[in-house]
Amino acid sequence: MNKLIIFFFCLIFGPTGIEAHPGIGIVMDSEGNVFYTDLDHVWKISTNGEQSIAVKNIHTHELYIDEEDNLYGEHEWYEGEATDKWGNYVWCLSKDGVFEKTIQDVEGFLDDNTLVRDTENNSFWAEKSSDHVLLRKQTLNGQSHIVTEHYFNDIRWMYFSKYDNNLYVVDHLKIKKVTSQGEVTLIADDLKDSKFLFDSVADRHYIFGMWSDEKMDLYVALYGAGKVKKISTTGEITTIFKSSTFWSPCGGMKAPDGTQWIMEFSKRNKTRVRKISPDGKHTLFKS
Repeated sequence: MNKLIIFFFCLIFGPTGIEAHPGIGIVMDSEGNVFYTDLDHVWKISTNGEQSIAVKNIHTHELYIDEEDNLYGEHEWYEGEATDKWGNYVWCLSKDGVFEKTIQDVEGFLDDNTLVRDTENNSFWAEKSSDHVLLRKQTLNGQSHIVTEHYFNDIRWMYFSKYDNNLYVVDHLKIKKVTSQGEVTLIADDLKDSKFLFDSVADRHYIFGMWSDEKMDLYVALYGAGKVKKISTTGEITTIFKSSTFWSPCGGMKAPDGTQWIMEFSKRNKTRVRKISPDGKHTLFKS
């Protein structure tokens, strides 16, 4: 998916400015510790609210945590204009704190970055084919195949929900659900607001992270609108959060106790995480 959506420093804004490409990676382990990326490091917010760096000097946009609390990410770098080459590897930080590369250094970008996984640890990625995009899956034994015959326009981000075992895909400005049988359903069509709250974001960068809850409601970070919208199982779309000036949501998750965690990115390339407790209390964590 990296070739389609991820560049080390992308020009995602119009002539008004140049911004770094936001990350969407925020996850929680079984003990309630939260990990998130600010594109420079991976941070940890402990259950008592203490904040520390979990992995230093790592440029990753996505994170994945498995059932054993092993944390996965990637690292991307640019060698400079002399070679004009990009590099990439996938890493794992074990629950015991051991860091190792699970996919060694490669030149360019990883197509199958293995960070979007289902409950059986199959990984998903997008593959450009002619004038459309295909969705592929790789199993643990290394076999890969096309998930569905459906042709996508421009897959930006993907999210697998453990609550309903479906894959959700940002296809340009649309949200589509893909079942394990390869059936594709349109969940939301054209989520753009009539009024831009976060100026000059291109359409292909308008929608970022997705997450869900035990009620199987889907939450979508509309980076271009500065909002988080909830899509209910009946298809009702409501705004549940608006960022303050110069900030916009790029990712999030909902904890088992009902706490919403929303990751925001600023026009100055800063990242912060907002914890919204079930009682409505807001707590900010800044990297």
